[in-house]
Formats: sequence, structure tokens, C-alpha cells
Amino acid sequence: MVKVPKGYRSRNVEDRRGRRSSGGGGFGFPSGRSGGGLGGSLGGGGVGGSLGGAPRGGRRGCLGSSGLIVLVVFGLLLFSCLGGGGGFGDLSGDLNTGGAAPVPTEQVDVPQAESDSFDLINFVLDDVQEFWADEFARAGESYPLGRVVIFEDQVSTGGCGSASSNVGPFYCPADSTSYIDIQFMFRLQQQLGAEGDFAQAYILAHEIGHHVQNVVGTNTAVRNAQRGASQAESNGLQVRMELQADCLAGMWARSAEAKGILEDGDLQEGVRAAGAVGDDAITGSTNQENFTHGSSQQRIDWFTRGYSSGTYDSCDTFSGDI
Repeated sequence: MVKVPKGYRSRNVEDRRGRRSSGGGGFGFPSGRSGGGLGGSLGGGGVGGSLGGAPRGGRRGCLGSSGLIVLVVFGLLLFSCLGGGGGFGDLSGDLNTGGAAPVPTEQVDVPQAESDSFDLINFVLDDVQEFWADEFARAGESYPLGRVVIFEDQVSTGGCGSASSNVGPFYCPADSTSYIDIQFMFRLQQQLGAEGDFAQAYILAHEIGHHVQNVVGTNTAVRNAQRGASQAESNGLQVRMELQADCLAGMWARSAEAKGILEDGDLQEGVRAAGAVGDDAITGSTNQENFTHGSSQQRIDWFTRGYSSGTYDSCDTFSGDI
């Protein structure tokens, strides 16, 4: 990516490094997973091809060619715009719902070794959210900003309980916040070969894709559909959520290239990162019934589809084969 301004800071990033909070469970990188897993923490999904804005006056608007979102999930039609969320490692279904109140923001010293990644996260967050604000505005809706918390070791969320750094990046729909341990970025490069600054940008864009899904209501619709479903069906729904978040990340990548933010090779870095976090790449298994985020090829295909088309409608992972 083009050089990120040194010391760039977003108002929507909170640095909690240097703090400790009890908690556990989740992502399982790189050998184990719980719930959303690497993809879920790197994913979460939406359904349908319409954008919906934040609730206003107790009602959420639904826009599209028909003015109504029709969600088709394993033969189940879900009408209306529902609230919800997901994540790169979607922990919302696995962590306790009591949660701790968010820790008040305070300035934390930024280790020199992590300063570039920290600047990058701040910069990319603002650009991704500017993109989605424009997309929502074109649909006649408003986009409520999400937040990012940078942590190390363990973190308490504002409604999804606590998690350790083993969970990897994840999104909590209860507080509209993505949680990222920068050390995960380095592990992704060293252990899975997903090198480059755009690989980090892809991860963050995927998490914000979960925030978009939360805003338009896909997460709640899918969580409702998962109740009473078999494990294989529930996993299949989760995969579709994750792949849609990849596609939404691809949409942003297209806009970033149009703005001149990307450099030669950046798109390839994103593709390699998407492939590196496929279920088969992480676990070594080819049993798709156990997948929760999609295969490497599926993740590459949907990220590329979002980049190639640049449209929300093209990111409907819930209709037809994936």
C-alpha cells in the first residue's frame, strides 16, 4: 500500500495493549477452532443483495430492487431487516453474553516494532468506513461507524464476553467493535506465508464486512436460522457468512485501487491472505461439513468477486452454490 502517514490515528481505534483481562476461548490459531474460528474471526455474513441502514425511530430501512430483503437460507425465507453481527473469528455465538463494560480509552505506549501495523490499522479503518458510508448513502441510508480495539494476550468485550489472543481478530456485534491482536498479523505472515501490508488491510476490511452485516441484519437472520439446524447446516451458514465478508472486503479493495491507495502486488497479497486462512489450509482437512469459514479457493474466489464487481449484489453468498 502507499505509505501510511506516520502516527496516523483514527478516532474509532482504542489501544488496550499493556492491559490484562481475564477470559479465554475462541479462534484457535492455527491448529484449533471454536465457533467462528479463523474465518469467523475473519468473517461473518450478510444475506441478500440489499443494503439496510441503522434503525431510526424503531424501524430499519431495507433497500433493493424490490425494496425488501428476502433472505433464502437452506429453504427458509426470512423477510425483513434484522439486527446482528459476525466476525473474523465470529465469537458472538460462543462467548458468554454478560460481558464486561468496555475499558475507558487511554493512551498506551506503542511498541516500536508494532508501530507500522498500528498506523496501518488506523488508516485502513477510516478508509474502509468512508467507503461504506458512501455505499450506504447511495442506498439512501446512514452508516453507523464501527470501532476497533487493539489488544494483547486477552480482552474483555462490551457484550460478547472475553477472549484470548488465540482467537485472532474477531467482531462483537453487541458493541459494534472489532478486536485485533497485532501479534496475530505477524503470526499470519510467519506461519502461513500471508506477507505484506495489504494482507493486514484485508483482515481489517473483512472484520468491517462483519460490521456491515451486523448493520443490515444478516447476522441475526443467520443466527436465527442456525437454531434447530444440524451441525452441518449451521456450519454451512457460517461459511456463507464468512465468504460474504471476504467479498465485501474485495469491494473495498476495488475502491482503494481506484483512489490510488494500492501499489503493484497489493491485490496479490490480499489473495494470498484469503487463501492462507481457508479451513483446509488451517486444519489440513478436506471435510467441508466441518468447515466454518470456507476453503482457501472459496475465500479467494469471493474476495476476487467483490474486487471484480464492486457491487453488493454480487456478494450474495446465500443464493445458489458457493
